[in-house]
Amino acid sequence: MRFLSTAVVLSIHLSLFAGLAAARPWSDKSGKYELDADLISFDDEFVILRRADKELAALAIAQLSDDDRKYLESQEAKDAKTKSFSASQEWTLRGGQTVKGKVVDFADRDVTIDRRRGRIFVNDRLMNNLPEFYRNLIPQIVAQEKKLPLTDGRALRRWLIDQGDQPQTFHVQGVVIEDEKGDEFAVPFFLFSDADLKLLQPGWNEWLAAHDKRDYESEDDQGFFLRSLAAARQQDAELQREIALMQLTMQTIQAGVTSLWEVTLYPTAGQGGPPLWVVVTGRDSNQATFAAMEQNPGYVAGPVRRVSRRGR
Repeated sequence: MRFLSTAVVLSIHLSLFAGLAAARPWSDKSGKYELDADLISFDDEFVILRRADKELAALAIAQLSDDDRKYLESQEAKDAKTKSFSASQEWTLRGGQTVKGKVVDFADRDVTIDRRRGRIFVNDRLMNNLPEFYRNLIPQIVAQEKKLPLTDGRALRRWLIDQGDQPQTFHVQGVVIEDEKGDEFAVPFFLFSDADLKLLQPGWNEWLAAHDKRDYESEDDQGFFLRSLAAARQQDAELQREIALMQLTMQTIQAGVTSLWEVTLYPTAGQGGPPLWVVVTGRDSNQATFAAMEQNPGYVAGPVRRVSRRGR
């Protein structure tokens, strides 16, 4: 099911993002929910915004006002999108090695290593022709999967000979990194540093579920969110990622009696899943919190804030 009256919020503490379009007010079709934000990027379904409180929000374009959708057709908006994805990226692995390349998607694929005529091939590509960073990763992938003390290409070659030069296939779950030439390589999660893994891994379960069900639209959405976060991460070394679903409960607001409140809800231990940002009506924050929790059993309340709206 596609998000219609919900939006995915990518909660990131972002101190600076170069090349953004100037902050502007954004609102939903009803005009009840409004925020000032910078444009980060967008695709056919979602727009990524940096809110005034330094958090990134991914809103369904179908929810936006007519003026906002028209703005996304402007050259200014297109330039902001181009700049966000053109910046170089650098990632740190557990051993301290750094990898330069853009994270473009999640990966759930096989890597086959084969020794033929004395030469090693990776997915039918000559290993010596692969980028240096990926040549160095292949022995580490084999060592992890086979519990072997492999450390370099020579050790890998000896191990393949011991296997009778038979093709060896490994299933990689992680992310796809695109190098400067545009080639793509699957890098498993276990190779990344804890700091980078904290950014990259959330959203994986949602992507994998969509991938297994062949829900290609939802799979593409998760890939887009990952690309946007990876691009944003390069602007802030202390970036933290948290994905939340925003529930917009657009009920009638009686002037002076009720207001819109945004309540953060976290799943209880053992429940799993992303946190939620629930927008509900209430006379005060306590009433709003109670309403949000009543609508979403299995969650505990976090921060609450009154959201802006037109007509105040």
